[in-house]
Amino acid sequence: MAAVHLEIGESALILFPAARASRSRVSPALVAVALFSAFAAPAVARAQTPTSPPAPTASTAPDSLSPDSLAARLARAEAAIAALRQQLATESQSTVHTRSRLQLDLTGRILSNFFLTLGRVNNVDVPGTALAPSTVPEDDAFGVTVRQSRLGAIVSVDGVLGGSFIGDFEMDFFGGVQNGPGDRRLFPEPRMRTTTARLRWPRTDVMVGIETPLVSGLSPVSLAASGVPLFSAAGNLWNWLGQLRLTQEVATTAVGKSAVRWAVQGALMTPYAAAQSPTEPDVVDAGERSHRPAFEARLRARWGDSLASGATDASIGDGGGEIGVGVHRGWVADGTGQLITSYATALDARVSFAPWLELRGEAYTGRLLRGLGGGAIGQAFGRPLTGTGLGPPISDHAGWAQLNARVHPTLLAGTGCGVDVADEDDRPTRRRNGVCAGHLLWRPSEPVVVGLEYRRIATEFDPGVTSRAQHLNLSVGFEL
Repeated sequence: MAAVHLEIGESALILFPAARASRSRVSPALVAVALFSAFAAPAVARAQTPTSPPAPTASTAPDSLSPDSLAARLARAEAAIAALRQQLATESQSTVHTRSRLQLDLTGRILSNFFLTLGRVNNVDVPGTALAPSTVPEDDAFGVTVRQSRLGAIVSVDGVLGGSFIGDFEMDFFGGVQNGPGDRRLFPEPRMRTTTARLRWPRTDVMVGIETPLVSGLSPVSLAASGVPLFSAAGNLWNWLGQLRLTQEVATTAVGKSAVRWAVQGALMTPYAAAQSPTEPDVVDAGERSHRPAFEARLRARWGDSLASGATDASIGDGGGEIGVGVHRGWVADGTGQLITSYATALDARVSFAPWLELRGEAYTGRLLRGLGGGAIGQAFGRPLTGTGLGPPISDHAGWAQLNARVHPTLLAGTGCGVDVADEDDRPTRRRNGVCAGHLLWRPSEPVVVGLEYRRIATEFDPGVTSRAQHLNLSVGFEL
């Protein structure tokens, strides 16, 4: 900013733009307000002041610093704009910058989880199944962990190939060995959860990255089960898998006062099976040994907000809903040169009955679904028959549902259950797993978040023996 003196003694204001800063800009409206205040305020003041007697007829030299002079107005304008530039500099110093100068939003939820687990379970801080009974008297556990904390970032750009680009990633600290003694809870290991790159046009969406299965994209609301989502091994197929996904909106129909948007989706996915053949020499997954990808397809009906109204695993959003029907097909190598088909038919739904009341859930039936995240209670093959190296592929039927209500602007309450039943003819070790949970989620004032959850687990084993466990979890932290 500089002043140039003209020949008649007045000054003109010349503004030189500052370097562009990521996500921090001086609003044109603020500049307009500053200029209006500088130039128009004296005029308004004169309009509100009673008329004074006529000035003396004798000629008087005008005061260059009077409220009516151009120099005074320019001085006030310079001071106002200088203040705005100082504000810009301050905001620029506190803003996250990217090398490409793109808009970047940071996300995160930092949690301390206090847990008490009664009974033997597969994972003491985030249990999903109960273990078979034993004679060990000490089967309870208490501890504190921060490894379910999450950090992420989102970058968005308009005008990319005629559409909008959105890239995101999310990580937590749930890596490493998940059971047994060790430092995993004292010194948590970072782990990539999801990362996607999307191109969006008005009716088309292309995504590549690591995400939940297309046919099972929902998860229950829970602060106590984030490292492994709630109802895993009890109806929730959640595994984060590499994939290329295409979504195409095909029609819009009016139902009452709502517009229902129909879309078809398809995905090409990594063929992860979470199993190995008995003859595998190099610790390669049996799905990857099939030499071909897995495929999924889904028909979707969505109403309300185009982004599912902001519903997440820690929020019910603000309304709207979505219903989908999908199919999965993959292949698993059995080590003898033969391929075994993995398949599933799935239904998912999230329905808001009111802005404060929501029901969400999923159900599926299929075979060889352990690789999708806990299918068949975390089992791929049953116990082998005599003289065989590999047991039969396990089929199962499973589902979960959760009802959530915002009982107060700062308090969310919910309850739900999930169950997974494996086909007994396939000789599974775990035949049935049922989990029920209730939770309270309190956000008293940003950024503080507090959660309390109680969970009951019952796992039935082949001989007809059922193991039971209970889990109480208090989550305290803050959200970015």
